[in-house]
Amino acid sequence: MLRLLKWLALAVLALVVVAIAAVAVAVTVIDPNDYRDEIATAVERQTGRELRIEGEIGWSFFPWVGVEAGRTTLADAEGFYDEPFLEIDGLEVAIKLWPLLRGRLETRPLVLERPVVRLMRNAEGRGNWEELAERLAGAEGASGEADQPEASEPATGEGEEGDGDDTAEGPNRLLSSAVIGGVRLEDGVLQWRDEASGQAITVDPLNLRLDTLRLGEPATLRVDALIGGEERLELTADGRVELREGEPWVAADWQLAPLNPKGLLAALGQPAPETADPAALTRVAGEGRVVATPQRLELERLDLALDGTELQGEAAVDDWDGPAVRFAAEVDTLDVDRYLPPPAEENGAEGEADGGSAPAGEGGGDGGESPLTALKAVELDFPLEPLRSLQLDGRLAIGELRASGLRLESVGAQLSGADGRLGAESLEAELYQGAYSGSLWLDARGAEPAVELEQTLREVAFAPLLEDLAGRDWLHGTGRFHLEGAGGGADVGALIEDFDGAGELAVEEGAVLGLNIPQRVREAAARVRGEEPPAPPDESARTDFSSLTATLDIGGGAVRNDDLRMASPVLRAAGQGQADLLAETVDYRLQVTPAEGLGKSEEPLLRRLGGTEVPVAITGSLLAPEVGINLREALDAEARERLGALEEELEEEAGQARDQAERELEEEREELEKELEGERDELKDKARQELKGLFE
Repeated sequence: MLRLLKWLALAVLALVVVAIAAVAVAVTVIDPNDYRDEIATAVERQTGRELRIEGEIGWSFFPWVGVEAGRTTLADAEGFYDEPFLEIDGLEVAIKLWPLLRGRLETRPLVLERPVVRLMRNAEGRGNWEELAERLAGAEGASGEADQPEASEPATGEGEEGDGDDTAEGPNRLLSSAVIGGVRLEDGVLQWRDEASGQAITVDPLNLRLDTLRLGEPATLRVDALIGGEERLELTADGRVELREGEPWVAADWQLAPLNPKGLLAALGQPAPETADPAALTRVAGEGRVVATPQRLELERLDLALDGTELQGEAAVDDWDGPAVRFAAEVDTLDVDRYLPPPAEENGAEGEADGGSAPAGEGGGDGGESPLTALKAVELDFPLEPLRSLQLDGRLAIGELRASGLRLESVGAQLSGADGRLGAESLEAELYQGAYSGSLWLDARGAEPAVELEQTLREVAFAPLLEDLAGRDWLHGTGRFHLEGAGGGADVGALIEDFDGAGELAVEEGAVLGLNIPQRVREAAARVRGEEPPAPPDESARTDFSSLTATLDIGGGAVRNDDLRMASPVLRAAGQGQADLLAETVDYRLQVTPAEGLGKSEEPLLRRLGGTEVPVAITGSLLAPEVGINLREALDAEARERLGALEEELEEEAGQARDQAERELEEEREELEKELEGERDELKDKARQELKGLFE
């Protein structure tokens, strides 16, 4: 029996040797170049495109089953490039025979010499790769259907436990022991053209090198590309690939060499954004660690440097159909204003005072479009559909932030979102000696975006805040401001019109700059009385106050206030009116009342108006309103009030005179009554005496 087995083994070995010898002879004798036409015909039948093999074809069998080819081209689809869709100067690919016969995949490096790929999207929006992809997908589907067993027959055989698992795990077992020799793509070229937009991009050269890849072992990927002949992209990743629960798992530590984003956009044929700081958006570099599975992408570590701003964080994306995004990021310093467009040249018109009316501020006029007009035209046309299925859970912390001129510290934001409603449920920051808190939500469920907000400033110094925000500190003092409301629209103008909300302002120990109401009242009073107007004070135009409060009602594109109250050492003021943000106009009325009991030497004019309400009208352009003081009306009212007081005084004096006369008449009457009573007594005594004498 042993002898039989020995002879059988020798026979099998002999057959193997003969087979190898036969293949070796075939490789030596048969020239694959004789089959160029058959190969080209088979490829054209499969792809619908002409294949040309211009270089020599070489092949080997033992110990590597391999193919080497010279210059090869694949034609483009009709109506696209005249040049080939794909061309390669050289190709090398080989698989080791003995490991493959034992169910183990081992390859040499795949080498692609000077590959050129030309991609195009035509004016109708169809790409030159789409038909090729559809053909290959159709061929794969047809092959898959042909390989499927009859519906009435079980795929793995009934009652044979484990056969199905073997079938399912076969490819994974092959991959688990595979040794992929890597990839070397040398001096490649990628061309892209979009006929609709006219965009054209060339990446030349494109070099890619992937080291030998084994499951569970580290490998290095290096990508080096020159984009548009101007900007170089260098990316390195050290990672590994594993199979976990039957699915691929990839982890890599990556490094991105410094890159110029503006230069990259220019190289890609895109206009680079013009920034307020020309040096902004000119350097980005980073590194991190990424872990990916078919269902999840996770940035376990992210270190990014952008123009001196350092960001550290982590993020993850789950469920690509309805993505769930989670992140946490910390930023040291960020100046958002550096990345905004440079400010447009402003043309202002200076107003002139005439009589009792004068502009309260600068700007506006007919010199150019106002900033508010430009803001209202901004369209809110970002896509809403992707946001409706997005789930968001994030945390952002910024040490120092500058945005819209504002300087904030210790900024914190807790972001969340689901079912089309996303935003910051908690915003906090320290600014201008005070604190900020609030929330901001975006509602993407409707046809147009909508916002909902609540913002509060506490114990904030308004002068530096407004100076940084608007370039003009028109309000001094420390206090509180609160704003809340909601609205939506296709652009900022529609959002302003739809916004419905309320606000509240309370400031202490401050001043309104740009207008000195007491001085204006003094000047108007002097003109009405024919006196010389007093010289303005040395300090700039301002109205000091000890307290200022107001509530705001916002709706229909207008802001209305009916309860402004201001108190200062020399006057009190109450106001009501509205500002129309859409028409950019203001119509506001103040009732200014100089305080009573002012000193004659310090306030000779205001002293005469003590307790009199002086009407002040603020009208015209929202950004450059006119202020009018109707002092004559106030004086007429004062005269009428004084006449009324005099009439009351005269009536009171007449009443007092009547009372005095009545008292005097009463006294005279009482005196007469006393005299008459005495005379009656005397007559009675006399009568008694006479009667007494008669009887005697």
